[in-house]
Amino acid sequence: MRNVKKRVVKASIMICLLLGGCLITAQATSLKNSTDLVNKPGNKAWTTLFYLDNDYTGYFNDALQEIFLDEIASTSNVNVVVIQDNLEEPAVMYYIDENHSAIVLEELGEVNMADPQVLKNFIAYGKEQYPADRYLLWVYNHGGAWKGACLDETDNAIGMTLDNFQKALTETGGVDVICFLACLMSSLEAAYELRNCVEVLVGSEDLAYGSWFDDICGDTNQLLTDTPDVSNEEIGVKIVQFFDESGNPPTNKLTISALRTSAIESLALAIDDLTRYYSKQWFKYYRYVAEAFDNTFLLSDLDEWATVFEVYDLRGFLENLPPCTKTEAALEMFNDVVITEVHGSDMEGTHGLSIFFQPHLSQYRLYKQYRDKTYGLDFVQDTYWDEFLFLFILTNVLLRK
Repeated sequence: MRNVKKRVVKASIMICLLLGGCLITAQATSLKNSTDLVNKPGNKAWTTLFYLDNDYTGYFNDALQEIFLDEIASTSNVNVVVIQDNLEEPAVMYYIDENHSAIVLEELGEVNMADPQVLKNFIAYGKEQYPADRYLLWVYNHGGAWKGACLDETDNAIGMTLDNFQKALTETGGVDVICFLACLMSSLEAAYELRNCVEVLVGSEDLAYGSWFDDICGDTNQLLTDTPDVSNEEIGVKIVQFFDESGNPPTNKLTISALRTSAIESLALAIDDLTRYYSKQWFKYYRYVAEAFDNTFLLSDLDEWATVFEVYDLRGFLENLPPCTKTEAALEMFNDVVITEVHGSDMEGTHGLSIFFQPHLSQYRLYKQYRDKTYGLDFVQDTYWDEFLFLFILTNVLLRK
């Protein structure tokens, strides 16, 4: 399963570009003809669903072939179902058999992978045709924290919002574990949005690199085959461990965490309580908030990308605030959410969970976008965080910071 040559080839970064399967030809010997029949067994322990949005200009022409296919396979305990859409090619659904062969289930033509209906249809198909006791969803593309994930270049779609992820998952009964092979998706906003439709969320707090993904899905496939009764939380722990132990470069930039969504509401309530408390005594506490912010780790800090997302490490901010019962409560709830996390030597200021935190008026459009009802972020609607941010931005303007 370990493929050193492939690891070297795939060392390019997957930069988050939220601004804005492939129809395999006969030469791909690992594919079977679409007329082949696929046995549809009764319930297995797991069905793993791969949502491979490869419809963008990037390093991989065919992510299924170049990253995943030699690692993943259906087994006695696991079904593997894939949808892939490549740039300028039609989307295809596949069943990956025990020989790592991609059997064409359905040729879909051009689809918009940023459309929640496509995700909904795929999950529904996988559950209906390959029922299982539990479901693991892998999402591959670019990610952007509170902005969502999965741009589609052919359809000029900048991404699927978290609200639309929530709708697609909720309307299909959800999944047990979701793992984002994408940048920035270990965010408070993402975990809160998906709290009622996934139990465990695995993702990178910072930028993700394509070279990290080697062997991760294969090791997970083997885990589910050998120990199908493993708990959802332990799966999250093991996936994080696989990333940590893989040694895939650049190890110094690694951030990966597993989040317990059942605890996210308590964390949101603690943050709501803390921000209301500070806001009521704003002129007393502004200086402490500003100092804490200035010493908090900025994520996606590569070229201009930091200003595209404005996300910061949440625990770092909380720890930088003056100690009080409300801060301590938020930190306690944070520990309940983050099941486990690992980070590289350059990422010592990260702790597994980010939050949108805009400091300046120059990026006010981001703040408006964050609060926009078209994004439909539950965390914004349910907490005082956005009002707290407005006070912070306004005061920084008045003080010319």
